[in-house]
Amino acid sequence: MTELKYVFLAGAITILSRFLPPIIFRNRELPGFIKYLGEKLPYSLMGLLVVFCIRGVNFSDPLEVLPVGLAFAGIILSFKLLKNFLLSIFIGTGVYMVLLYFL
Repeated sequence: MTELKYVFLAGAITILSRFLPPIIFRNRELPGFIKYLGEKLPYSLMGLLVVFCIRGVNFSDPLEVLPVGLAFAGIILSFKLLKNFLLSIFIGTGVYMVLLYFL
């Protein structure tokens, strides 16, 4: 349950970094640091989610590695083609769940 708090915290930070600066700096240009955070923070949070997802995988068991590996491949491929984080996460989750069901 505590891991779920971190996921929600990461999501809240991402939302705040996207929507709060334009409100605060409505009548003036955004500082360079704020622009940098707005561009880079979502990618770093995706990296954090990757680490969160694979931290409990037993890499010596192919039945655990195969669904995770193919789900990540689906996420990467769908993001390269579609350029949409949310859709890529849904596709990867779907691939993972289908593979868990059939394996």
